[in-house]
Amino acid sequence: MSKHESEADIQLWDLSLSVFNQKENLLRDISRVYGEGLYSDITFLMADDVSLSTNRFMLACRVPYFATMLHGGLPVDQTNNSIPLNCCDSKTFQQILNYVWGEISFSDLNIQSLLDLLEASRFFCLDSLVDGVVEYLQYLLDSQQVEFKDCLTALDFLILHKFTASDLFLKFIDQNLSSISSLPEFDNVSEYSMQALLKYEKTSTEIVLFTALSKWLENKASLPANARMEMLSYFDLERFSKNDLVKIVRKTNFFQIDAQNKQIEAMQGHIEAQQTQIKESKEELKAQKKQIKLSLQGYWG
Repeated sequence: MSKHESEADIQLWDLSLSVFNQKENLLRDISRVYGEGLYSDITFLMADDVSLSTNRFMLACRVPYFATMLHGGLPVDQTNNSIPLNCCDSKTFQQILNYVWGEISFSDLNIQSLLDLLEASRFFCLDSLVDGVVEYLQYLLDSQQVEFKDCLTALDFLILHKFTASDLFLKFIDQNLSSISSLPEFDNVSEYSMQALLKYEKTSTEIVLFTALSKWLENKASLPANARMEMLSYFDLERFSKNDLVKIVRKTNFFQIDAQNKQIEAMQGHIEAQQTQIKESKEELKAQKKQIKLSLQGYWG
């Protein structure tokens, strides 16, 4: 059987099933329409006063929000040339349109742009795009492609907008807290982010977290006393070493002096008890050696 005959058989087989597959051509034509800006019949005025036009059929097919807006119950004034859409700016909505028409790339977006896209995706009920952005953020963190200062920006944003993806950045910041807390940007982290970091099941040491909080509190004179006390309540003096208590914790005056002294005295008492036990063990060992020596002398005598 020749190659030509094989191709003919395949074609006949397809025709015998009454299937004429045009998916590739369809995707190609859709891409061409989007790329050339053809058949746009709806225009939106974005939050940054930039207008973007597209095709309402594609929007309704691909985005649940627009299916409801254009063919459902949302009131839309279509007498004007542009429909106001204040949920995001034109750059973010352009990415939404890229997704609508078949392909979106995250690689050219910085952290803030990714966060804005994440928020817009949730607003438009695009769950698959939300998941895609979160997975890409995870990839960036795992591959160490996020600057420390951008992690702080992301944490504030995700906590403010109540995204569970904040846990990704809490974990990363906690693992790198000593370096991140030394940045000037750390001083501007929100109160809510600081509380989340304190509550997080940390891997950083108690003294590293305490030092970070101490630095953050330096310029927080307006912070309510109850908020300050709540933050300090996450620390247990028993988890600090005696050296850290004396050289670092005590100097901040965050805790009652009596409590610090009591903890230091308890540590000192524990150390003295251990020293006494070691001394008694040495004396007992010495007595045992002496007894063994006398026994050996009696045996060989």
